[in-house]
Amino acid sequence: MDDVTGQDNFSSPPQPGSSLPAILSSIFGSAAVIAIIATVLYFYFNSKYRRWKNEQDKLAKIMQGLPGVPAKIDFTAIKKATKNFHETMKLGKGGFGAVYRCTLPPAASRTGQGMEVAVKKFLQEVEDRRYDDFLAEVSIINRLRWSYNKGVPLLVYEFMTNGSLDQHLFQGGGNRHHIRDAAICQWDTRYCIVRDIATGLHYVHHEHEPMVLHRDIKASNIMLDSTFRARLGDFGIACAVAANKSSVTGIAGTFGYIAPDYAMSHKATRQTDIYAFGVLVLEVVTGKKNGDVSTDDDHITEWVWRLHREGKLLEAVDNMLIAGDNEQDAVIDEVKRLLLLGLACTNPNPSIRPSMVEVVQIITKLAPPPEVPLERPTFVWPPEDWRIRNSVYSTVMSNWDKSASTTTELVQFSQEFPLSASTGQPNVSTPVDFR
Repeated sequence: MDDVTGQDNFSSPPQPGSSLPAILSSIFGSAAVIAIIATVLYFYFNSKYRRWKNEQDKLAKIMQGLPGVPAKIDFTAIKKATKNFHETMKLGKGGFGAVYRCTLPPAASRTGQGMEVAVKKFLQEVEDRRYDDFLAEVSIINRLRWSYNKGVPLLVYEFMTNGSLDQHLFQGGGNRHHIRDAAICQWDTRYCIVRDIATGLHYVHHEHEPMVLHRDIKASNIMLDSTFRARLGDFGIACAVAANKSSVTGIAGTFGYIAPDYAMSHKATRQTDIYAFGVLVLEVVTGKKNGDVSTDDDHITEWVWRLHREGKLLEAVDNMLIAGDNEQDAVIDEVKRLLLLGLACTNPNPSIRPSMVEVVQIITKLAPPPEVPLERPTFVWPPEDWRIRNSVYSTVMSNWDKSASTTTELVQFSQEFPLSASTGQPNVSTPVDFR
């Protein structure tokens, strides 16, 4: 029976009467197309390989020039140890990469024995930034091990057995430590954690050359080893500051730890790091997240300052710490010392915050606790000494004419000064209550 449902899908062979030139043209035309496609693919993959090779050579050259020359680990060893970066090996994922836990064999660890490590694999989605972030971490923490494969850089850290501070400090909230470790309930442990963090921050602020601003100090970026010694971690958005400068432009960090002056100016300074450190100190003593307070207080700094004003400062202390010999006078002195230090570091006005040199002296008891006013100071912006410190403000203010301003000028100006809701003019003569 004839097929009436459709045509045969295969081409018919040339008929005897077909034109020979047409057949040859078809054959050579197809060959030309294939040749062109092959050529394009060759140049594409060749250029991609060359670009990857150049990137790898450039990165390796930079790495070799870093102080301490971090050790390079063969990528194959890391891939095998992480089971090809399997989900079951993943510890977590952040804005710039995922972290995997694995054990490197003796040959790869270069210690003669297996080493438990955490491997940070930078995300390809942030291709424009990942090399900068990778080098930022390596150059600041130059004892790291590193690897590189097909354009993806890897960092290999010593594995911190007790994870991050937030997993132990805050109860519930999805953390894996639903029942607090006995160590975190001991005052000595918490005081030493604060001291370790302060020592690390003092180093990057005053001893490391060039000076480094961390820009993301928070409980989840504090790593704890098997004895609960703390280390300042995750320098992925840290910035090295040129010798002739004291700040870097561009806001970064985590809500709740960002200083009001940082939010207004978008300039990171030592003082903005110190503000975040102060918030962290209050969290360590109280056991509360910075936003885990009543709506009337809004933030942990306001809550602790209110208790300070009411003469109830010790009521801020984590209930888990108020037990047994924690009532000793020495412990109470240290508790007050850290609470007052936390308030001093989170003073809304940056010029009044202590430096990390002073912070370390207070924690090591080489200096008395800071004097903190009973009333929380009002945030003043621009700073009271703005005419002296920043000529830009003077220029803007002297040229300000509301009758002649354009929309563009107003938008640019509002980035420096908040506008009054009632008048539409900048609030430069009155304090700004930043909450």
